[in-house]
Amino acid sequence: MENQNEQKVQKPKRVEELKNFPFKTFVELKKATTEGIANVGIDRGVALQWAQNGIYSSSWLRTQALFLAFLPFLAAIGFVVYAIMTKSWFLLLALPVLLICFFVFHPSSAMIFGFIRSGLIGLVFLGLAWGLVSGIGWLTALALTLALIWYAQRTIYRKAVNGLTLAVLEHEDLLCLLWGGRALNVRFYNGNSYWSDWKTEDGQNVHYNDKK
Repeated sequence: MENQNEQKVQKPKRVEELKNFPFKTFVELKKATTEGIANVGIDRGVALQWAQNGIYSSSWLRTQALFLAFLPFLAAIGFVVYAIMTKSWFLLLALPVLLICFFVFHPSSAMIFGFIRSGLIGLVFLGLAWGLVSGIGWLTALALTLALIWYAQRTIYRKAVNGLTLAVLEHEDLLCLLWGGRALNVRFYNGNSYWSDWKTEDGQNVHYNDKK
């Protein structure tokens, strides 16, 4: 029991104690990020969870994260209310489209759907512009709802990641915690990237456990 407690207490709190970290000191990392040589990448899921729980985030960032999390649902409710008030019952058939777009507009879906996702987002804003110019209420309502869903999905993760990235560059112990938890990586301008258990150099992936 004592050995286990000692191991928990002895988690790295300084860059010098980290394994496989591409910089020798915290100062070197901060200098590299300032000069644009490298930047820190944060797992967006971890960043969002911490932002919503107020961990290493301001109360304003937490408020924004919580609001943006509910925005897609508020937009969908507003769309339903519009359909009922205008008696445009056919708009209710678009509810499955809202659900599908909620997942398609998620940042992680960019790698899955690629140009299809980008094209869909473009059509949303094109439809919004056309609806406003032509005065087509139902099209404006649908496109605006989809645009709000896209905005919420895009912005919530960006704000959370940016907030935690700033905190990482101020708190060395936080950087060590995220590095050890595989929630942080370091990326260089030349394309090389480093994680706690593997790295990408010159286009080749190398797992540290596989090194002879």
